[in-house]
Amino acid sequence: MRGRGLLATFLLGVVLCFIPVLGYGEVKEWIQEVEVSGMDLALLRAEVRYIMHNPTSFLNVEFFYDPDGRFRFWFPEGLDTKQKICARVQDTRGIFSNKSTVALREEFQEQLEAICGAMRSWFTDMDTDVVAMFYSGTMDSLGYFYQGEYHLWEK
Repeated sequence: MRGRGLLATFLLGVVLCFIPVLGYGEVKEWIQEVEVSGMDLALLRAEVRYIMHNPTSFLNVEFFYDPDGRFRFWFPEGLDTKQKICARVQDTRGIFSNKSTVALREEFQEQLEAICGAMRSWFTDMDTDVVAMFYSGTMDSLGYFYQGEYHLWEK
């Protein structure tokens, strides 16, 4: 009996020695390193703002700033994406499905205006500063926005 009490006291002492260590921590150095540009952070915030303003109707959206034209491979040949904000819009809710060409262009316009509303103060003219690509839910290319015009993807 005395052995059990001694063992319990010893184990309690060992456990109490480790309790202050549990609360000890430090911020890792790598978390403080800046690895993204201010533009990337602003575009990420715009994505979040778009989702928060449209909680029941948002689409899958990604924004990128293209400083040197590296994202032009998303678009048909001849489109210039250099120094533009590029948007990829994926239809995750089926709103682009079974629409005529006119209705599809109108839906593209409505959705892009809602998406770009989250970042209106960052560009002077949406027609010249934004390029967008529209995809179906299965990532099939449906159309694109370039220089103020909405185009359907040509197979």
